[in-house]
Amino acid sequence: MVPAAGPADREGGITVSSDSVWLVIDGRSTLAKIDPNALVIRQRTVLPRGSLNAIYSGGLVWVTRPSGAQVTVVDAGTGEIVGSVRSGPNPRFLDAGAGSVWTLNQGDGTLTRINVQARLTTGASSLRTPGHGGDIKVSRGIVWTTMVKVPLSATDGRTGKVLCQWVGPGGDSLGVSRNAIWLTDYDAGDVYRFGLDDVLAHCPAARRARSQ
Repeated sequence: MVPAAGPADREGGITVSSDSVWLVIDGRSTLAKIDPNALVIRQRTVLPRGSLNAIYSGGLVWVTRPSGAQVTVVDAGTGEIVGSVRSGPNPRFLDAGAGSVWTLNQGDGTLTRINVQARLTTGASSLRTPGHGGDIKVSRGIVWTTMVKVPLSATDGRTGKVLCQWVGPGGDSLGVSRNAIWLTDYDAGDVYRFGLDDVLAHCPAARRARSQ
């Protein structure tokens, strides 16, 4: 067990690179680089106060700041902060895919797209899902998001166009595998498995985007 390496706040996130585990561990918003074999912290980077969730992509660690409207970019090798990119308001959860980092913004229910190479915001999609909680996963060209009462949204990872939304009970966190979507119902305390082909059959636009 790594000493003093728990998440800094509720709904804190964790990410991995090829040789390390990363998470923000304290109230000072310290990003810890953990050696998974020795179980020791190899590197610490102090981020803007309130930073919380991280994702590794392209040799960089991207960390949201839910109390603001930004993503801090850290060089995974040196631990140096190399940039800050604007997002929508109150980004908490994020994922990487389709050449971009995507943030789910709790403040206004939007999805922000950040180009990994340029480290610039390149677009925003209106999901109309503001509020606490939620989750985001990118898989095979589709950005999947969830929020309570809007349990699933599918956005084209190439164009940023919202392709389909399912409205009703359920939602809050999700996982996407090669052949299934796993979705929680926060209010009921349940977990559901949906065949990915079945979901795509109800959203032809997402099926087409996934095949491109």
